[in-house]
Amino acid sequence: MPGRFPGTPMECLVVFLMLVIVLGLLAGYGTWRIPGSARRLASYRALAERFHGALVRPGWGGLPQVTFPYRAARVTVEALARGPRDLGRGPAVRVRLPWPGPAWQVEIRHPPRPPRAAARDGLQPVRVAVDGFDRRCSIRGTQPQAAGQLLNEVVCWDIERLRTQPSVAPLGIDFGRGVLDVVKVLQVRCGADLISFVEVVLDLYDQAWLTQTRDITFLEQQSAQVLEQPVCRVCGEVIHGGLVFCRRCKTPHHRDCWLYAGRCSVFACGESQFREPQVAARLPGD
Repeated sequence: MPGRFPGTPMECLVVFLMLVIVLGLLAGYGTWRIPGSARRLASYRALAERFHGALVRPGWGGLPQVTFPYRAARVTVEALARGPRDLGRGPAVRVRLPWPGPAWQVEIRHPPRPPRAAARDGLQPVRVAVDGFDRRCSIRGTQPQAAGQLLNEVVCWDIERLRTQPSVAPLGIDFGRGVLDVVKVLQVRCGADLISFVEVVLDLYDQAWLTQTRDITFLEQQSAQVLEQPVCRVCGEVIHGGLVFCRRCKTPHHRDCWLYAGRCSVFACGESQFREPQVAARLPGD
């Protein structure tokens, strides 16, 4: 008869049961997925607030992304459903910054890749002088000597922090082609873990830049300087009290801002010691 549902009662029952099963699976998936997605989104929102950045909210099935300025660079932090193939399975975090350095490339991987000769990409195995680093990570580069200069003790220490925080997990770091790219297989559980990870990446960026700017010198000024409404480069506010200045380049900072940052805010300076201004002696007759 026209309009009659085709099939036997048994077939209708089978179709009904299949629909029930599918709907149950979808409901279970939604119940499992939503808490994790909400926690991840909250973590990236906290990251955006910490660095005064912009949060790109994901659509259905999408993943969050945060962008913010850092010194003269633009930082992008994004969640990945899974890491690159060479790092293994699992969700990951990627941090990218422009790296307008030399044309050479350096690749660091944990767990270390098996040693091999130069591949088609021109990357050769590199050994560094830092004790034990070669056992924990593999290093390849287009110019081994330049890679050795880049990977000094401080840079390797930052890489070790990235490898172990908030837990030991596969890590990939690439310098070159105009980008510093850091990817870690990481299940983000809270904003504090994500913020801490990104802060170490920024420290790695600063320390890596310092290895490329050894020829920069700052002239020592012996004469007194008059500072009219000095502005702190960390917070961007006028310094009305608690002024200190960099021992190396003489840039003024709030004392609290210096202690928070731990070093001079001037790009490529990196000085960790500050000085306090001295009151000039009065001239006779004043």
